Amino acid sequence: MTGIIFLIIATVCAAMFSISFKIFQRFNIDSHQAIFFNYMTAFILGVLFSLNGEMVVNPIKADWFIPVIFLGLIFMAGMVILSDSTRRVGVAISTVCSRASMVIPIIITYLLIEGSAKPKWLIIALVLVAMSMTIWKGKSDGAGHKLSLRDILAPVTVFISFGLSNSAMKVLQYHITTSNPGRPEHDINSEISLATAGVFFFAMLICSYSFFKKDPDGKRVPVTFKNILGGASLGLINYGCTYTLMLSMKTIDSSLLFPIHNIGIVAIGAIVGWLAYGEKLKPHQVFGIILAAASIALLCI
Repeated sequence: MTGIIFLIIATVCAAMFSISFKIFQRFNIDSHQAIFFNYMTAFILGVLFSLNGEMVVNPIKADWFIPVIFLGLIFMAGMVILSDSTRRVGVAISTVCSRASMVIPIIITYLLIEGSAKPKWLIIALVLVAMSMTIWKGKSDGAGHKLSLRDILAPVTVFISFGLSNSAMKVLQYHITTSNPGRPEHDINSEISLATAGVFFFAMLICSYSFFKKDPDGKRVPVTFKNILGGASLGLINYGCTYTLMLSMKTIDSSLLFPIHNIGIVAIGAIVGWLAYGEKLKPHQVFGIILAAASIALLCI
């Protein structure tokens, strides 16, 4: 039951993560600086939640220290790649690829982690079809545009980077949970939070380039309060999503967790878009949501 609660929190936070970028556009918040302060906030939260009066492990001496560095790189790369893909091929295709990446951790955990459930290939295919139908809104205009090689590679790299980051999170959580059998639950959760903070720290270091970015006029983009506030808010959401998702992985199998998580994000986004932004769902999108619900029900059997 606890794992389900954590999964719900992670899904809501992830849905809010996408909505935050719409708010940034409305209030002219610099997304690069906001991303930096997002990771700074998430890092601080990770350290605070991992201590609880004592440090259960020395992060520098921990065997997950080096992998966490690369995971931070993947997190940041995924953000940059998603931004580029959205600019090139649009939100719909990019979002489909990022959410469809759930098949990668399902397959990788099945291959690497003993005891993982065998992937339900047909139902996974139905989930992907449902997700594509839910997100796809059709052409924005009547004119067709020829895609370049980079236009094709952009969403493909989104698929790969997001899939690798989710897979690495699952393997990291599994390693921390099983490395020392018999450890108190409190110590395990604290170490997971500390490792998560490490991911955010290295992603933050990479994001520091945002302070040297210049606008089209050649002037350095100033640091403003709204950029800091927007980034801090995003950091709260980001940390809440990442940490609770890792906790939910402890009790829910990946073949069930990732489809529910990703479909939930799509569903919440559709509802918020309809209620808050007046977005109307097309018939095929409504059918996609129904198919998604049916597919998730089949996964639970």
